[in-house]
Amino acid sequence: MQSYLNVHLALEQLRVAAEEKGEEGPKVMIVGPADVGKTSLSKILLNYAVKQSRKPLFVDIDPSEGSISLPGTLAAMAIGRPIDMEDELSASSATTGTSPLTYYYGYPSPLDKPKLFNATVQRLSTIVKRKLGEADVKSSGFIMNTPSQFVDVASYDTLTHAIDSFGVNAILVLGHERLYSELTRRYRQDSGISIVKLAKSGGVVTRDKTYRRHLQMHKIKEYFYGTRKGELSPYSSLVPFSDVAVRRVGEGTLAPSSALPLGSERLLQETRLVKVDPGDILLHSILAVTNASLPEPTVTLTPEEESAQVLGTNIAGFVYVSEVDEEKAKMTVLAPNPGRLPRRYMIMAALKWMET
Repeated sequence: MQSYLNVHLALEQLRVAAEEKGEEGPKVMIVGPADVGKTSLSKILLNYAVKQSRKPLFVDIDPSEGSISLPGTLAAMAIGRPIDMEDELSASSATTGTSPLTYYYGYPSPLDKPKLFNATVQRLSTIVKRKLGEADVKSSGFIMNTPSQFVDVASYDTLTHAIDSFGVNAILVLGHERLYSELTRRYRQDSGISIVKLAKSGGVVTRDKTYRRHLQMHKIKEYFYGTRKGELSPYSSLVPFSDVAVRRVGEGTLAPSSALPLGSERLLQETRLVKVDPGDILLHSILAVTNASLPEPTVTLTPEEESAQVLGTNIAGFVYVSEVDEEKAKMTVLAPNPGRLPRRYMIMAALKWMET
């Protein structure tokens, strides 16, 4: 814990210097394998900063946990109040005084769809950079939590893309000597990026896949039903199939590149959306309701234009499909609050939940 306090003191010195010069504060990325305390360290540093009257951004690009929103999301939010270590960020706006900016990736690992992950990171970084231009946030900088897969050699390019996209200038490496050596080799002292090696958090325990899955399901339940300190009353409603436009990222449409004819190129990109016909396939799915608007009836979008519009728009919220009636062409969805769905575009991915 003393080393974490030292890190905070060093970051605070950078914030003071940035404030005096009118520059952006430290942009910190925390990397390391699973179960070393990356998320805990993020919250510790955020709380230290808030107690110094700072308003740092918390950037979470780990889709497996969903520290800010649901699993499968990449999100960012300004932290104006200390984070409750018991309820964490479950009731984001109530806990922190602000609402998160959320993009839906939809898969547990960046290795599942690396091109889509990189594109989502790029979109989120654009908004984060814009947010850092605001006076009350600028000198505070951000703290970023990252996926454990970044320690894999196969993810080094994705890691580098995230570092470059967000303009990271400080990397904290928790409990992984090889990654520390690789990063110090890639980013020399003249790169403007400081790399610090830290021991893993004391008291962390190894979580198996079953327990991780349980945590993901609990996070989804909290989204709809709230926590012990702030309960919610979700609302079920019947939605005609005709009222929604469900899309999915190229599922079932991509053959391996090796299977294509010699000299041929892939026609469908990995970031292109395909239409999902509502039916039993939606049962128990978590659908992301995007802020993208359907085009006017007189306007026809190409698949590429539609994909860019829908994937380039942040998420308004999520609904859970509890029942599907194909005969009546209707489905029952659970939403955190009553009323009509704010938008018709929805994104389906790998996230499923069985309400108990």
